Amino acid sequence: MFVRPAVADGVAYFGSCAGVYYAIDVRSGAIVWRYDFRPEVGAVSFHGNALVTEGLVITPTDVMPAHVRAFDRHTGRTVWQRSGAWALTVTDVVGSGRLVVGRDEEGELIALTADSGTPVWRASHLARRSGINVARSPAAVGSDIIYSAQDDAVYRVDGATGQPRWRTEIGCDVTTSVSVGEGEIYVGCSDGMLFRIRAADGAELGRMTLGHPPEGRLLVVADRVVVPCGRGWIGAVTRSLDRLLWERHDLPPLSVVQPMQWGQCVLTGARGQLIALSLADGRTCWMTSLEGSVRGLGATGDIVLVGTIEGAVYALRGLPEAPQ
Repeated sequence: MFVRPAVADGVAYFGSCAGVYYAIDVRSGAIVWRYDFRPEVGAVSFHGNALVTEGLVITPTDVMPAHVRAFDRHTGRTVWQRSGAWALTVTDVVGSGRLVVGRDEEGELIALTADSGTPVWRASHLARRSGINVARSPAAVGSDIIYSAQDDAVYRVDGATGQPRWRTEIGCDVTTSVSVGEGEIYVGCSDGMLFRIRAADGAELGRMTLGHPPEGRLLVVADRVVVPCGRGWIGAVTRSLDRLLWERHDLPPLSVVQPMQWGQCVLTGARGQLIALSLADGRTCWMTSLEGSVRGLGATGDIVLVGTIEGAVYALRGLPEAPQ
């Protein structure tokens, strides 16, 4: 399981790389419903995070041609689906009012109506047709959408129309999803640079050289940004990008690309280990041994959900939220 479980009303929603989508009761582990994609669309996996609305779960898939499906989140009934053109795939699905926004199989940003999957707009003039990867997941700011295009620039577009509000060129290949915190945008690049951009007008507010290419999703929390870089390196920098607060390069190769805040700790993981690091100074808060390579992390109330690449899902309760 690669994705972050989406949780609503005590039910966790996620897809497995075996091609099955699940709704599971968080406290008991009982399957509320499941849907097997394989008889209909063949082998399929899930790398983009789903969007949960009041009544739907809308999930992209990794199958080509692209395929997106909206389930009734209470019953698992398919409400709508789209394949091929105008279908969301690979990256996260985000909401903008009555619309859902993501990328198609060519990497272009598209919007569909959430209730029926009807095509609304395509921002084809903002991206090159050069492929897509999960690192280019968009983010919502109010009703607008922030995303990185294939032209080494970051855009803010009107969520209702797809028309650009601003464009900021950063001049390097983006290797992280767009992360937003208190009116500021953070992205990382293949050359080890971090960028801080004002959400209102696209003005660059700062940049910082890490020396390690950031990967996955940056975690913006309080006065700092936690940066996963894989290969056993993770660190935290100030929100102003003027100082490295701490770094860890003594960890095993990290398999988590979306670290998660848990109280005063940040959760990450590797093969056989769920690892909690102090947000303050990066020291190890605690470790928990699990079978498999930790990948997808989620939480609800006092329960942490952990999905592994090998397919096991754990619900853990009673984990410390502060350094010990």
